[in-house]
This record gives sequence, C-alpha cells and structure tokens, in this order.
Amino acid sequence: MSVYFSEKFKQLRKDNDLTQEQIADIFHVSPKCVSRWETGANYPDVEMLPHLAIYFKVTLDELLGIEDIRSEEKVKEYIRDIRNLLNSGRLDDAIELTRKAIKEYPLNSGLHYHLVQALNKADSKKHKDEIIAISERIINSTEYKSSLGHRIQLIEQYVQCGMKEEAKKLLDTLPGEMWDSKEPWAHLVLEREESRNDLILRIIRTKYLLLFFFSEYFDRVDFDILQKINFKKAKRQIESLIDTITGQETVHLEVAFQTIVIAELYCEAGDIENALDYIEKATQESLYHIEQMDKTNEDDGGNYMAWQTPRNLPWILWEDHLMKPQFDIVRNEERFVRCFELLKANSRELKQ
Repeated sequence: MSVYFSEKFKQLRKDNDLTQEQIADIFHVSPKCVSRWETGANYPDVEMLPHLAIYFKVTLDELLGIEDIRSEEKVKEYIRDIRNLLNSGRLDDAIELTRKAIKEYPLNSGLHYHLVQALNKADSKKHKDEIIAISERIINSTEYKSSLGHRIQLIEQYVQCGMKEEAKKLLDTLPGEMWDSKEPWAHLVLEREESRNDLILRIIRTKYLLLFFFSEYFDRVDFDILQKINFKKAKRQIESLIDTITGQETVHLEVAFQTIVIAELYCEAGDIENALDYIEKATQESLYHIEQMDKTNEDDGGNYMAWQTPRNLPWILWEDHLMKPQFDIVRNEERFVRCFELLKANSRELKQ
C-alpha cells in the first residue's frame, strides 16, 4: 500500500506547487522524512494520514490508493480467468471476456497483451490487422523496458504477415548483443554475496536463452536418429547442471516431456533397453508432478499449463505419446505395460 501512497502523495504535493521542505514545515517533520514518504522507503504515522487527506482535500481511500489496489486485484482476476479460458481451448469466450475487461480498464497493457494472445490462437490471419494495431499501440504507450515482450510479439506477427521490413526495423530497437551489455560485467562492482546472487540470476536468464537457441537450431538441422538422441540428452544434461548450480528445483513436468521424446527416439533407433529406461523415467517424473498438475494453478488460482487440454500429465503421456506407433517395438514388454497401466490409472481431468 505504501507504493500507492508514495505515488499519490508526490503527485498531490506537485499539483499544489509545494516543495518537500514546505510540506515538512506544515506537518512538523523533517524534509528527509517527506522524501522517504515519496520514495516509499517510509510511511506516515497512522494518526497523520487523516490530516494529510484533509489538507489535500481527498478521501483517505484516495490518499492510500485503495481504488488503485482494488482495480489491480480486479485486473488480476480478469487475467486469471482469461488464461483459464485460453488453456481450456475456449477461445471465443476468452476474446469476449478480454474485450469486456479492456472496456473497463482501457489503459491496462496486460489485458491488451492477452487479447493479442487470444486473437492469435483463434485465427491469426483473420485478426492480423487488429493484432498488429493493438501491439503497435501497446509499444507506443508503454515504457521501453516494459514493452520489450510486446516488441518481440509484434516482430513475430510482422513475420507471419510477410512484413519482413517492419520486423527488421522493430528488431533494431531491441537490446544488442549480451556480451556488450552490462549482463556479463555487473557482478564485478558488487560485494561477494551480492555478486554470487547476481551471477545466479544471470545464469538462470541465460539458461532460457540458451535452451531457446537449442530448440531453434534443432528445428533447422537435419540430424540422423543418433544425433537427435545425443542432442536431446545433452540439452537435458545442461539444463540439469544449471539447475544444480543455481539451486532451482527440478521441473518434473518439463523433464517428463523431454524424457518421453528421448524414449521415442530410442524406439525409432531400435534400442529397446534404452527406450524402456526412458519410458520408466518419464513415468516417474509424471508421478512426481501429479500433485502439482492436478492443481493446475499458482497462488491466484489461474491455470498456467502450456497446453489447451483438461487432461493431466499422466493422461497426456499415455494417450498422446505411448499410443504412438513408434512405441510398438516395446509395446509387449513387461516394463512398458507396467508404465502404460500406471499412467492410465493416474489419468484424470484437471481442476478448473
């Protein structure tokens, strides 16, 4: 709440053409104290708040930003419900709800972002003009750092629409090479513990960038089956190593999907033993994850799963993966049957 107060208080002082020193004199506090109110480092005594509200001719709710807080909570509710609709495949409902939310909060870039997401998933060609118009409006009305995600989204949209020149121009507005930025060098000016924490944060960020590059490279190179297996395994090992260094918890959901893909590749290579090993690993990972998967939400109750299906992870593994003909080579093996039945027995619909 102090963040809302500090912004509101600072604006009220400026609107009344008052300096921090003048406010300090009026309310018998030090200028440093007023400065700390405005930076959010400190907060006025409770007894002083009504006097501040009366002086600036605003309600206490306005001074504390209660309406802003309520609005922010309502936007969060909208976004949670929109994500649930998107992830359950109810695209028309998601678009309708997002348009309704935007009418209520027309300046909220997060809601516009989700409208773009919904229109993209529904029919990106049909809605391309609206998608581009919304994305351009977000970029032009949003602070640069906050607009980076929107810029990337718009670059993708430009490319999909064959607008390569527009995409190139927008690409040039993104930050340059990481090596020439502050990313590799910030830790040099920090104390030992701060430097360690800073490096961990940057390693995590670099991990996602590296994995993105791996995936893009994999899609553009013609590997033979053994090269595919080695590539996928190396990618998993790098990810595991980085997680060990940074202390991140294993994301069993991701590991299960990565592992079942390797199992499928081993089947294609005719390597029954390794295929069964990785099927068992994928099954175990899915069971580790099942409790989280059944919740399908974060603290705010939103469904943030990466697929548009009400099925949980075991269901997806046995129906979408182990039913593939590639697994016929091991289908009658006892270890395969045991995993197949275990996944099927633990399959259930996600809570909505």
